Amino acid sequence: MQRRELIVGALLGIGLGRSALAQEWPERPIRVFVSGGPGSPADVAIRSLQDVLARHLGQSIVVENRPGAHGLLGVDAAAKSVPDGYTLGIINFQTAVSPAMIAKMPFDLQRDLIPVVQLTSESPVLLVREALGVKSLAALIALAKKQPGQLTYGSAGAGSPSNLGIELLQRTVGIELRQVPYRTIAAAVVDLAGGTIDIALAGSAAAQQGLKGGRMVALAISAPQRKSTFPGLPTLAEAGFPIDLRGWNGIAAPTGTPAAVLAKLNKAVALALADPVVMGRLEASGSEVSGVAGGAFQSFVQDEMQRWRKVVVDAKITAD
Repeated sequence: MQRRELIVGALLGIGLGRSALAQEWPERPIRVFVSGGPGSPADVAIRSLQDVLARHLGQSIVVENRPGAHGLLGVDAAAKSVPDGYTLGIINFQTAVSPAMIAKMPFDLQRDLIPVVQLTSESPVLLVREALGVKSLAALIALAKKQPGQLTYGSAGAGSPSNLGIELLQRTVGIELRQVPYRTIAAAVVDLAGGTIDIALAGSAAAQQGLKGGRMVALAISAPQRKSTFPGLPTLAEAGFPIDLRGWNGIAAPTGTPAAVLAKLNKAVALALADPVVMGRLEASGSEVSGVAGGAFQSFVQDEMQRWRKVVVDAKITAD
């Protein structure tokens, strides 16, 4: 109950003095662009609260998937929409790192969009194939240092959380691994179980699925504290490496969207995120409910852009 109250309180306190200006909004369905296909983390995040959010707003929420272009098609469509509150977009980790990887972005994240509220964060799990014979992150690092450039890790491609997370880990602990890109991290986990690759940084849901089949070991999770879904698994900080490798998803609106509309949207999202059904859906997907909103979310997005830009530049990562 306390957690629900904190989420609601944090969001309801943002800009409500101007909410009277948005009394007429919404008068028709609201469209939300998602730059990922069905079942992607961004898609799961918005669809988990779609019906409850619609109930609080009194209008349908229409989710439109636009995958492709390095996860930018949906965000671009939202950025170039009329700023009236009837078109929104889901921004995420990929949105924040893309400006560092792509020379000609179709939009300017800081100029063309307003980050409204963070919906979720995802805590990835560091996995290794069982035959590698390591049982801790420290042991993996020691092995990698003995075999520089020989151990392989699977990723979902250049600039993905599974790629940049491992790149940051390598630079932090002083090891060298070889990347093997896949279309999805789930495909990488399948090959990890088959012994084709040595390491993968996978979202909680993919990690849980992979661990059911055995032949792989979880070493640590990038989360603020241990998770009940992975009993006994230490956090990266507990393993001696306090690195934040979490992904995230949030709602953004085109710049120029009335503040009163954003305030009303924040209120509805707060109520939806605090709903036990929504919280259950998100937690079942391996996500944690966030609720960071307004200026705090905007600052978070800027910090993410700066933090990962250094990793992208240092690792010389460019869009495929």
